[in-house]
Amino acid sequence: MEKDLHRQTPPQISIDSIWNQPDVTIIDVRSPTEFSDGSIPGALNVPLLTDMERSLVGTLYKQFGQQPAIEKGYELLEPKIAAFLEQFTHLPPDKKVAVFCARGGMRSQVITSFIRAQGYEGLQVAGGYKAFRNWNLNKLGQFTVNKPVILHGQTGVGKTLVLYQLENALDLEGLAQHRGSMFGAIGKQPVSQKTFEATLLKKLESLDNSQPVFIEGESRKIGNITLPAKLFEQMKTGQSVLIEASVETRALRTVQEYVEKHPDSLRELRTNIQKLTKDLGNKNVQKLLTQFDEKDYQSCFEYILLNYYDRKYGFSMKGLEFKLKTSSETIAKAVGEITSYFC
Repeated sequence: MEKDLHRQTPPQISIDSIWNQPDVTIIDVRSPTEFSDGSIPGALNVPLLTDMERSLVGTLYKQFGQQPAIEKGYELLEPKIAAFLEQFTHLPPDKKVAVFCARGGMRSQVITSFIRAQGYEGLQVAGGYKAFRNWNLNKLGQFTVNKPVILHGQTGVGKTLVLYQLENALDLEGLAQHRGSMFGAIGKQPVSQKTFEATLLKKLESLDNSQPVFIEGESRKIGNITLPAKLFEQMKTGQSVLIEASVETRALRTVQEYVEKHPDSLRELRTNIQKLTKDLGNKNVQKLLTQFDEKDYQSCFEYILLNYYDRKYGFSMKGLEFKLKTSSETIAKAVGEITSYFC
C-alpha cells in the first residue's frame, strides 16, 4: 500500500449531491462509536480505525505531532487491507462511492485515494459529517409542513395505530424509537438526537406537502429527543383531532403494547411502576405491583391510566380546539372519519 495517500487530492462531492441520490453509495469511514452516534442515512460504516486505534492515533498526534500519528495510521491499516477491500467488492460497480469522515480530513482523503487506485469512482465528501450536520440542521430550520393535522388523545386510545393507517403520516415516535411516556422505551432502541434529525429530514422530504400531513400530538421532548423548534411550533398551530376510547379499551391496548409484545421486558415495566410512588402514593403503588405480579394487567393499567396519565394529559390539553372528534374503539372507523374530513 502506498504511504502517500494522505498527500493526494481526490475529487470532492457536496452534501446536496449525495442526499437521496440512488446512484451514490455513501461510505462512513469513522470509528464504530462515531457512526452509532449519528451518520448520513443509508451510509455504510467501513471504519478506517477501531475506536481504540482512533484513540491511540489521536494521543500520538497530541503528544508527538502529525507525522508519528500518520505513520501509526498506515501501520494499523496495512494488515487490514485485504479485509477492507473485501467490503468494497460487494458494492454495485456502476455507482459512485462517496466517502466521508468527521470533517472531510485525512481519513476520508486516504480511503478515497486508496479505492480510486483500485478502480472505484471514489469521491470525498466535502466537509465530512460536520458539514452534513450543519446542512441537516439548516434544512430542518427551513422546512415548513404546510397542512399539519395533529392527532390528540389520552394514552392508550391508539393514536399510533391510527397514524399507521393514514396516508401521508409522520411518525415521530417511530423515528425516535420512543413512545414519549415513562414506559416509552420498553421494547425500543432509542436513537441519538443526530440520527433522529437526519431521518426526520429524510421523512419530511418524502411526504406530499401539498396534502394534509398527519402527526401525533407530542410534547417538545420524546424521551431524550428534542423536536426541532420550527416543527414543534407548526404542530401547535395545526388543525387538531381528538381521538377517544373507553378506559377498558385503552388499558387493553396498553397491555397488548407493553406486556404481550414485550414479555422479556416485564421486570423493566415493574420497575417503572414502582417509580410512580411520588404521584400515586406508596399504598396504591403496592396494590398495583400486587396486581402486576398476579398478572391482572388490565386492572393495573386502568388505574395507572385514570390516575396518572389522564391527569397529566388533561393539563396539556387546555386551550385546544378540535376540528374533529372521533372514537377509536374501531381503528378502521377512526381512520375513515379522519380521512373523509381532511382529504
